[in-house]
Amino acid sequence: MQDVGAFCGSTFSAAILDGIPDMARVIDEQGRIVYVNSALKERFGDSTSSKCVKMPGAASRCLDCVALRCIQDRRRYSTIAKVRGRIYSVSAGPVEFDDGVYALEIYTDITKEQNLKEKLMANNSRMMRDLEIARSLQLSILRHTLPKIKGYRFAAEFLPCEALGGDMYDCFIARDGRIIMYIADVSGHGVMPAMLTVYLRQEMFAQCKTPGVTPAQVLHSIQDSFEELNTEESIYITVFIAALDPDTGVFVCANAGHSVPPLIAGNGGVREILLPGTPICRWIENAYRDEYTGVLQKGEKLFLYTDGLDGIHTEQASGRNLSEILLSDRLHGKQLLDEIKRKFTQMRADDVTMLLCEREPDKP
Repeated sequence: MQDVGAFCGSTFSAAILDGIPDMARVIDEQGRIVYVNSALKERFGDSTSSKCVKMPGAASRCLDCVALRCIQDRRRYSTIAKVRGRIYSVSAGPVEFDDGVYALEIYTDITKEQNLKEKLMANNSRMMRDLEIARSLQLSILRHTLPKIKGYRFAAEFLPCEALGGDMYDCFIARDGRIIMYIADVSGHGVMPAMLTVYLRQEMFAQCKTPGVTPAQVLHSIQDSFEELNTEESIYITVFIAALDPDTGVFVCANAGHSVPPLIAGNGGVREILLPGTPICRWIENAYRDEYTGVLQKGEKLFLYTDGLDGIHTEQASGRNLSEILLSDRLHGKQLLDEIKRKFTQMRADDVTMLLCEREPDKP
């Protein structure tokens, strides 16, 4: 058998192997090193003609020799090795020459890449912890105990499409006895929208403390407060708010850019509350928003929701199915929202938030 070293030592072959930046060596079937390229010699010295028992520069023997496995199986093997504080990707490929099989080992220094990977993994781990903290904070501000008022039933649902969403709701009794209900959507997903929902909840609760304050006045004050945050101009918040007198069922509502009109279901039909309004943002001047006054009759349901329900904007059948659920005499409260979830949240391409207020009918 011809010495493969003679082949690798030829001008052309040596020029190729010596020209690559990675370290390379050739090992024969007996485990003898028959060739070492310039990059390997420069870093670890010339080991030509010696027996291969360990990786270049390693302090201990290899437990599993990828070169000998490569020769035996005639297939490529690779591994990762750490030598003298550096990390190498080691690849061994079979080379057939003069009726013999040799292993061509290539050592690529991946220390920078591996350190970057570990840094990214550490940063990602910290980010995931931060997201979990933000998620816990966001969930903690949602009102899970809704008002208990004779003649009314309330239910709510929040389904974020990611770990953090920008949707939120609230429903509480104000100091003057009115029921304040609103549903909101902060643009985007992640930590920023989640933190803005915390801000919004605190601001809305503070603004609604004033007896007799109107929904339009609340939104006007929120707009002024939002402008002081100096957020990016692309960030905006949509809100639909309603203030309901539980004694009469009269409600007053205002809209800050909420795209899906709330629904009132009962007495055999479903009607929309169509009320235009601009979002809370930094790119439109604060203006007084129109209000709508209506009455929630006994036996009717007021349904507020965000636009994450499957097909609600694009399919007429979805609108009909939603109306049938809302008009059902057997579905109320949490059961009604569970049925909407079952029918309309299979894809979940966006956050879904729902708030239901039912005024119970007179008992026969």
